[in-house]
Amino acid sequence: MIARLALAFFLLATAAQAQQPPPVVTRDAFGEELTLPPRTVIFRKGSANWDEGWEKVREAFQMVQAAAGRVGAKVNGLPLLIYRATDDDGFEFEAALPIEAAPAQAPGGEISVGPAPTGRALKFVHRGAFDGMETTYESIANYIEGKGLTAEELFIEEFVTDPLTSKQEALVINVYVPLKK
Repeated sequence: MIARLALAFFLLATAAQAQQPPPVVTRDAFGEELTLPPRTVIFRKGSANWDEGWEKVREAFQMVQAAAGRVGAKVNGLPLLIYRATDDDGFEFEAALPIEAAPAQAPGGEISVGPAPTGRALKFVHRGAFDGMETTYESIANYIEGKGLTAEELFIEEFVTDPLTSKQEALVINVYVPLKK
C-alpha cells in the first residue's frame, strides 16, 4: 500500500513538472567586462530633448549613412550612438558608423570622421523601445554603484537591430559603459 502511494505521488509530481514551462534563461550580457577596440567612425553630432530624441537620432543616422555612401567609406560595424552629455531635459550625441578607414575625401558639412571611444567598459543589453531605456539605465547605474565602479561621463549604444528600419519595440541595443582608469 505504501509503495503504491509513493508511486502515485511520484507520478503526480512528474506530471505536474511536465506541465510547467521551462524556466526563462537569458544570455544577454549584464555587466560583462570587455575592451572597446580602436575604431574609426564617420559621425554627426546632434542634440535633442527626450521627447524628440528618437526622431533626431534616426535623422542623424540617415545623414551619416548617406555621407558614408557619398564619400565611399566602407561601413564595417553596427551603428553607434555615443552620448556625450545628458541631463533632465535632453542629451548631446554622436550618431556614428564604424568604417574601415578614413575616406580620401572629407565628408564636410555636419559630418566628421574620427576615433570611437576605446578602453575598458561594461556591456549591457536593452531589448525594446528607445523610449523605454530609462529602466535599463537605472539597472546599469545600480549595478555600477553596487560594484563600486566609476564610469566615464559617456555611454555608447550599439544597435544590433537597424535603427532606421526596425520597429521601436523590436530594438536590440548593446549598451557600453566605459570605466574610468
